[in-house]
Parts: sequence; structure tokens; C-alpha cells
Amino acid sequence: MRKQHKKILVYLLTGILLFSALVLSPVTKMNAEAAPQNINKKACWISFLDMEVLLQDKNETEFRTKVSAMYDNVVKYGMNTVIVHVRAMGDAMYPSNYYPWSTYLSTNRSNPGYDPLQIMVELAHKKNLQFEAWINPYRLSRDNKTTASFKATPYYELFRPYTIEYKASGGQICLALDPARQETRDLIVNGIKEILNKYDVDGIHFDDYFYVSGMADYLDIASRKANVNLLISQVYQTVKSIKPDCTFGISPAGNPDNARSQGADIDTWLSTPGYIDYMMPQIYWTDIYVTSRGTERMFSDRCNAWSQLNKQDLPLYVGLALYRVKTNSKSDLGWASSNNNLAYQYVTAKQLGYDGYALFRYQWLEKDIAVEELNYLKAY
Repeated sequence: MRKQHKKILVYLLTGILLFSALVLSPVTKMNAEAAPQNINKKACWISFLDMEVLLQDKNETEFRTKVSAMYDNVVKYGMNTVIVHVRAMGDAMYPSNYYPWSTYLSTNRSNPGYDPLQIMVELAHKKNLQFEAWINPYRLSRDNKTTASFKATPYYELFRPYTIEYKASGGQICLALDPARQETRDLIVNGIKEILNKYDVDGIHFDDYFYVSGMADYLDIASRKANVNLLISQVYQTVKSIKPDCTFGISPAGNPDNARSQGADIDTWLSTPGYIDYMMPQIYWTDIYVTSRGTERMFSDRCNAWSQLNKQDLPLYVGLALYRVKTNSKSDLGWASSNNNLAYQYVTAKQLGYDGYALFRYQWLEKDIAVEELNYLKAY
């Protein structure tokens, strides 16, 4: 344990020295498109999975109380941003003209009698937290159960002409909006306009669900990228036309090659204006990762790879795997062998020019197994 404490102090000292050098340096990162709140982001993803367990089927008083307590936990661990799922499966965590109510807040998709998103945004700002609205643009379902649930809504027939039904790698039948169709892009953009016009959100956020396995495997990567790019540029222009200070960022798969294969044109997004304000790759590995070639510094190598792609010098934030702390893995040994992975990873990312982090996902803020890791991270 003393060795681990010494190790983290070394990392912290290194990071502090680096930070001091950056502050005193006359060279300042300039990007006219980036909003001020991008700098030093410390965020927590609040997923539909968190909502299903913690917020589903609550009355307004219960909902306010629990959301407030969740935000207090976020603040307790030194974070300044929440990235909250507002649409995970072609649904809405708010009253929408375009999507049905989400089953993750209301089991039977009925109006709960209050506006959950309005409350979540209001409480976030009261606690000095930035609020980013997290959207899965294409996904309508993720397994047989959620497919049946969506098909039972009138929206299934409405979306059906531009919906793909496919078999996922695990054999489950899933639904997704077809990225090749303009109707898909218009629906997604109209949903974003609705959010921007009704709610004081600070950002729009996409994650890594683009062309997932089984969805349209016949398409080559170039075609996938072209289809997704049409959406990304349209969303970016929409956000800037309605609320210029609002950010639009994407959190792709942490392996750059995997991200590209799913249609995420990360090279263009990070080199050409007009697509995104920031990138947040999900780098969910440690630096003690065993492969057939030996032990690799998977986290550092992937961090560096993303940094090298950033030709626009956009804000980069690293997605960190809070949910993996203290887990045993035959290949990723670092999670079980150290209690300061997250702090080490943040310092490493800062040294490579990253501007902050996000933790996946909220529920682990309430788990005792994560306390040591979170306290080390907060100390930095």
C-alpha cells in the first residue's frame, strides 16, 4: 500500500508541475468554435441504466430528491458536469413531439405528471453543474424485449420506412434508424431542436452507437462514414444556429480502428471544422494489459493515438471506466492490481494534452468498491 501511495504522489506531482507549466506558458490553445465550459471538464455519465434503477416510476417529489442527491455525489467527488441520457432507445426522458416516453423513467411509457428533464437541468445549474443532453441518435432497441416494447408504440409504424431490423451478435433482434436516410437525419435533428428550444442545456452529446455489428454489415466503411457525417454536420449547424454557446461533442469507441469501422469519421471530425466542439474517446483499459505480444500500455498508447489525430487542437476529454475498478480480468490486470488507476489515467491524459475526463457511470459513485479510486482522482 505504501508503494501505491508513493506512486500516486509521484503522478500527482508530475501532473501539478505540468499544469503549472501550462498555466505559465505564453502559448494558449485557441479554437473559435469551442465554448468556454470545455476547459477542465470533469464529468459523470448518467446512463439510462442508472435511471432505470434509481429514478424509474417516481413521483415528482421522489424524483427531485433523488436527482438532487445524485448531483451532490457528483459534486462531492470534484466534478463539474453531468452528461445525462435524454434519449437512449428512440425515446424521450421528457414530453416530446417526436418520440415516446422512455420506459427507463416510466415503465408503461406514460407521462409521469412532471417534466423530468426540466427538473434535471434546473437542479444541475443550482448546484453549478454543466448539463449535457446525451443522445443515442440511431438506436431504437437493444434486445428482443426492448424491440417488442418499441413495436408496441405507434412510433414503430411511423418510423418503419426508415428503420433497420437486424440480428445483433448475441442473436437478439434489434431496431435502428437507417443512417442512410434523410428522414432519419431530419427526425434526429428535430428532436435536438426540441431540446435546445425547450431546455437550457449546455451541450448535446453523442456516444459510440453508430453502425453497430449486424446493423448494415454489407456497407463498406467509407459509405458508413459518409452517411454518419451527413448527420454530424447537420447536428453541428443546428446547435450553433439555435444556441451558439452550446457544445456538440462525441464519445466514440476508444479503439480508433473500431470507431472508424462503425462509421465514426474521427479523422475528419478532428481535422475539419464544422463537425464537433470536442471529442471524448472511451479509453477503458489500463496500462497493464496482457496480449500475445506481452504486457502493453494500452491506456497510454490509445490516449496518445487520439491526441495525434487532433489536427484542429479541439478539446479532448478522456472517458474513464469507473465501472471497472477492482474488477478481475485475465487480460486487463491493472484494475485488480492497483487502487489508483483513474488518477494515474487522468494525469497521463493531461500530460498528453487532454482537457478533462468523464466517468462511466453514475451508479459506481454510490458503490463502496470505488471509493478509494474516486478519492485519489478527486485529490488530483
